[in-house]
Amino acid sequence: MLAGIRTFSKSIFAKIIFGVIALSFVIWGLNASMLNLGTSREVAEIGSQKITPIELDRAFQRSVQNMRNVFGPNFNQQQAIQMGLLNNTVQSLVSQKVLREDAKDMGIGISDDKVRDTIFTSDNFKDPTTGQFSRDRFLQALYTAGYTEQEFIEGVRGDLMSQQVVGSLTGTAAVPEMMAKQIVAYRKEQRSGSFFALNAAGFENIAVADDATLRKFHEENAAQFTAPESRDVTLATLSASDVISTIAVTDEEIAESYKQREAEFQTPEKRAVEQILFAPNDEQSAHEAYKKLQEGADFMAIAKEAGMDESMVKLGEFTANDILPDLSAATFALSEGGVSEPVETALGWHILRVSSITPGSTQSIDEVRDILVEGLKQFKAEDAIYDLAASFDEELGAGTSIEDAARDVGAKTYKLNGVVRGEGLYGEAIDGADEINAKIFELGNGEESFLEETGSGTRYVLRVENVTPSALRPFEDVRDDVVAAWTADERQKQMMAKAEELANNVNSGSDIATLALDDAASLKETGLTKRTGQGLGNDVNPSVAAALFTLEAGKAKAIQTGEEILVVRLDDIKLADAQTADASSINDELKSAINEDILSQYLGYLRDEISVTVNNTVINGLYAPTATN
Repeated sequence: MLAGIRTFSKSIFAKIIFGVIALSFVIWGLNASMLNLGTSREVAEIGSQKITPIELDRAFQRSVQNMRNVFGPNFNQQQAIQMGLLNNTVQSLVSQKVLREDAKDMGIGISDDKVRDTIFTSDNFKDPTTGQFSRDRFLQALYTAGYTEQEFIEGVRGDLMSQQVVGSLTGTAAVPEMMAKQIVAYRKEQRSGSFFALNAAGFENIAVADDATLRKFHEENAAQFTAPESRDVTLATLSASDVISTIAVTDEEIAESYKQREAEFQTPEKRAVEQILFAPNDEQSAHEAYKKLQEGADFMAIAKEAGMDESMVKLGEFTANDILPDLSAATFALSEGGVSEPVETALGWHILRVSSITPGSTQSIDEVRDILVEGLKQFKAEDAIYDLAASFDEELGAGTSIEDAARDVGAKTYKLNGVVRGEGLYGEAIDGADEINAKIFELGNGEESFLEETGSGTRYVLRVENVTPSALRPFEDVRDDVVAAWTADERQKQMMAKAEELANNVNSGSDIATLALDDAASLKETGLTKRTGQGLGNDVNPSVAAALFTLEAGKAKAIQTGEEILVVRLDDIKLADAQTADASSINDELKSAINEDILSQYLGYLRDEISVTVNNTVINGLYAPTATN
């Protein structure tokens, strides 16, 4: 997936988004005070500006389509939502509006000439041969990205306004050159050393301590031997899965469901489309090109004459709903290999060719019967559960015990003993176990919850029967555990003492290789490494690099890495020259960090100055989990 994202970041669409309108993606933190769950049908209100559902959906669909170009055509809307793409889209739109609203309040305006110059000087839209602005490349890029020309122009204008604000804040950041050079030298310094792991075989027979020592260890390390607070609980749950086995489905219902859901079982026809695009005012050239094609000219050759390369000609595969609406009818009227007459859209004049057709298909009712039955049963069960839950709640409200009320509505009951905070429900396969666990620890001893509902729809009610406070387990009950823990601790202490003795011997002039040999250990070389551990062998713990950068040349120290105790010696230091170091990248990094901090503080200020409300009800309504695409 990371490779796919890297590929996406190099695409023409990414260059447009992250280059010309990069400010759109400043993260705007949203908090609970910004959420508006009122009657407004807007996605968000930012000062005097609004984000409409259409605006959000168009931005989100552009993002989804772009991800399809990376991850393939099966990447769908729900996957995008799970990845956080919808949330990021909302945040980016809010950030746009916040900065634009601030610019508007300051009276900042951007002329048409400035917008034009910004677009014309963008490398993304220049012909690679002439180095000049290419309208064809510009329109092709917008088409691929899903923007209309007017949308893009206004987006550039808004972001130029925002840049005026941001530039005034961040343009003065400066980093002292010597400081940057010193950081480069610090990062690029390399060290190498030798090390060996102490042979643990000599520390296997640790004599067991007397009870007095063990009892003291038990008290001093009480956390290891303390039983957490636990609770005994009576729990009743009611879910659709409890009643689904009792649900019957008729053939008539299956047929009706198939009719309603038929679109889900259809794979639409796809067509691989190529195009030659001419400017809006160049209809004559489009018709001349079409005439040549009718006379047998090569499609790609004509496209190259029009200044288009192969990547601009081949648009990819589309369904009738995926392609630009103005081109859909013409595209799907062609036979395989067919070429259309020039078609006019807002982007210009298109000549289309369908290079291949992948026929559509529809699964029969018998092929999807199991899916239909499962869906119908689930729907009926969820419908039935509302009535059962209402009856359950009424009985509980009337004073009926959990056990009796559960029996009357067919709910499942559980007696759970020794439930510990944060550890679920001890292996019981109960939906929402973690949520129920949290509720258990909100109640006091003897208290009963209301009828609650988990995130996935299971209703439950519980009663805390008993609370066992956290307490240190008696020594006699955990003596074996104490012996094991003390022995392991003693072994580590003895090994570390031995390693420190060996390190002192190295520091006094002893040869580390001889000491390793005497300990029946294997001496290893670290290789040249930076502070980050870059350069270490795959089998060398990063703690070794950290140790090397605390030592003087020729000196050694003992360190612990997990269960191993190592003796590490610094053999060589390779300093980086601060005077000759290229600090440009560090300078840019520090400037960026300073600017990000300034901008973050300014956005924090704007949170208080500009009213921001986000309507999650509208957003959730637009992208319900049952939506498909």
